[in-house]
Amino acid sequence: MIKKTSLRTGKLTQRPGFLIAGSIIFASGFALGLSALAGNMNLPEQNMVSSNALQPGGATQQTQADSQTALQFPDASEAAADIGDDVLAAARATVGDFNSDGHPDYVLRNASTLQTAIWYLNNNVYVSAAFGPSIRAGWRLDGVADFSRDAHPDYALFNPGTGQTAIWYMSGPTRIASAFAPPLPDGWELTETADFNGDGFPDYVLFNATTDRTAIWYLNNNVYISGAFGPTLPINWFLVGVADFDGDGHEDYVLFNVSDHRTAIWYLSGPTFISGAYGPTIPSGWALVATADFNGDAHPDYLLYNPASRQTAIWYLNNNVFVSAAFGPRLPAGWSLLGQ
Repeated sequence: MIKKTSLRTGKLTQRPGFLIAGSIIFASGFALGLSALAGNMNLPEQNMVSSNALQPGGATQQTQADSQTALQFPDASEAAADIGDDVLAAARATVGDFNSDGHPDYVLRNASTLQTAIWYLNNNVYVSAAFGPSIRAGWRLDGVADFSRDAHPDYALFNPGTGQTAIWYMSGPTRIASAFAPPLPDGWELTETADFNGDGFPDYVLFNATTDRTAIWYLNNNVYISGAFGPTLPINWFLVGVADFDGDGHEDYVLFNVSDHRTAIWYLSGPTFISGAYGPTIPSGWALVATADFNGDAHPDYLLYNPASRQTAIWYLNNNVFVSAAFGPRLPAGWSLLGQ
């Protein structure tokens, strides 16, 4: 769980419908100098623990058509009235297209066994499941992206105790190889993976909880190339996703405010903040945990998760505008979308 301090250099100023950078400090282009440590050392996984419960839970497997009224975007007054003391601390999920069918899939985690699992989806509908590798104790799964460019998403792992990162190369749900990636400096952690410089290789998005600063580390597979500071986040806002919302070919930040459940899109050009806009407000009890294009309309969507019920939901967007919603599958007991 990320803990943020009260020492912040940025603040949020606003006008209706837009998020504007106030006195947020940007240092784009300032390189983070750290030589990469990379190797072909094997990172053994835990023994696989089988389960008979890797199926969607309950009777909440609605299709998009029959669940539109259940998750409608609340207006401002409804959202304000619905926000209570159960606001969720920021946490992130990982999604990726593991069977190459053009639809994002869920990566589930089991906190007791450290097992992962892939739930194959068709839009919001559960299709099938397969166990993935177990994460070693002390490591977190913080990203899913195709680092080796073999058309299979890979696991990006981070060890908060040592600062070390690693890539587990996957073929579908199967780990086929692994390599160390660059270790992070003290005070920084891995939060997202995406291609920010358009070279076809995913990059790291780093976050410093003391300063609220973000940074981009450009990689070639698992090898560090260079780094640049990204925008500093305002108080109470967390980075929970990266995607190209305005279709300009540049990855953008998706922010979630844990105090009032507002969301926002920060439009970027590489690591540089260009502009911002508010997205829809998330209902009480739910958290925005990831973003991906679930319905194939070339617009990233929100993935919502309710830890109390283990229910998932998709909010379909057009840029930052809510269009419609549908329930996704509910997770079985013992499993979660959230990182450990």
